[in-house]
Amino acid sequence: MLIPLKLLRDRPLQQQLYEQLRALIISSRLASGTRMPSTRMLAEQFSVSRITVLLTYERLIAEGYLRTIPAKGTFVHRVLAADGCVPRANDNATAEPDPGTVRLPGRPDPHLFPAVKWRALIRTALNTLCADTGEEPVIAELGLRRAISRWLSTSRGLAVEADQIILAHGRQHALHIAAHLLLRPGSRAVTEAPGDPAAELMFAGSGANLVTVPVDEDGIQTERLPAGGAALVLVTPEHQRPLGSVLSLKRRHALLSWAARAGATVIEEDSDGELRYEEMDAPALMTLDRDGIVLHAGDFAAALGPGVMLGYLAVPQRLIGPARAASRLAGAFAGRLEAEALATLIDSGSYARHLHAVRKAYLLRRDALIRSLRRHFGETARISGAAAGLHLVWTLPPQLRSAAAVAAMARRLGLDAGRVGERAVLLGFGVPAVQQIETAVERLAQALGGAGDGKAFSGD
Repeated sequence: MLIPLKLLRDRPLQQQLYEQLRALIISSRLASGTRMPSTRMLAEQFSVSRITVLLTYERLIAEGYLRTIPAKGTFVHRVLAADGCVPRANDNATAEPDPGTVRLPGRPDPHLFPAVKWRALIRTALNTLCADTGEEPVIAELGLRRAISRWLSTSRGLAVEADQIILAHGRQHALHIAAHLLLRPGSRAVTEAPGDPAAELMFAGSGANLVTVPVDEDGIQTERLPAGGAALVLVTPEHQRPLGSVLSLKRRHALLSWAARAGATVIEEDSDGELRYEEMDAPALMTLDRDGIVLHAGDFAAALGPGVMLGYLAVPQRLIGPARAASRLAGAFAGRLEAEALATLIDSGSYARHLHAVRKAYLLRRDALIRSLRRHFGETARISGAAAGLHLVWTLPPQLRSAAAVAAMARRLGLDAGRVGERAVLLGFGVPAVQQIETAVERLAQALGGAGDGKAFSGD
């Protein structure tokens, strides 16, 4: 099957591929049920790397445009509306999203990206490329692995060496490598509920049987972990995706004890951990691990933006060889220029300074969002999941019955909004400026019937 796309070499290939495939699906030129070409075939057709196609497919799968059927292939799933919701019959602009839809907000602000510094680092890496002696790709990757191991030691307290770092093209690719490493058809994979739909689709595509375990304000409910064996459990302990809860220390120990009994490997996904606004006393799971059963996964998208497709797995010593083999099967890391640039950014101290600056900016926006919600919806407005990351959870007051409708209205007013379940609205604070947040929340309160002072929502 040949797909009618045209890729320009002066623009990011992955983004072009994503946009054009998505447009073909939305326009029904790729009809629901159409079997997509393999990643290898599409890579050959457009002379791009297989990892470029793989990451594009994974993004489209995560957003519901494609689905993977084990042992059969990848298929066009359904046509989605622009906000990621399934259109209904006779759909119109005021229709509510499908009740099962979870839209995770929390985008980093592209204006905070250190463009001048990054451009200089890439230019230096290009100069090195021009003097290539054949060994620089290996040296660049080793430099980044060393930089990441030192950064994890400083920021997370992880005592890992450079050879324990497996490089990846972002968070999704890191999880894809972990799936290749740990899963076989029929394996049992445990995930949080609600959790990360992209990871669930990926695990299911590996032929795994998914078991979901509920999450509350203390993280995954370890007393409800399944009996018997499991291949892996994926958790987001520092800022649960999407509810934002922090896994308590007691449950961290309980999770590790269960994993040791079940023969499971724990994947500790920590992408939001770079952006912490409050003291988080619980140590990383990998620092508590005495059995070599924890993989620590992360990336730099929260701090630098999604355009920097660099992630990693920190693996225990016993899994270094198998993890490298899984990396080759899943599409090995191939980003020499970015590797050199990021390694220098970290080792020079520039990354730490940048992270300090963006944390301050996002903290101001987070506080403005919390302050505005409480001003206009009452001081008792229930807000959670705000200790880290780029979104928080607002549990609606009784007067507001549909999280889907409130989230849709919030988006129309300029807020980065989604929802989970019927009562919880997810609000991102990464992109809107403080003034935009305050104005949008005030307009939202007025649109929902409030007087703009919280009285209509506080029982006064």
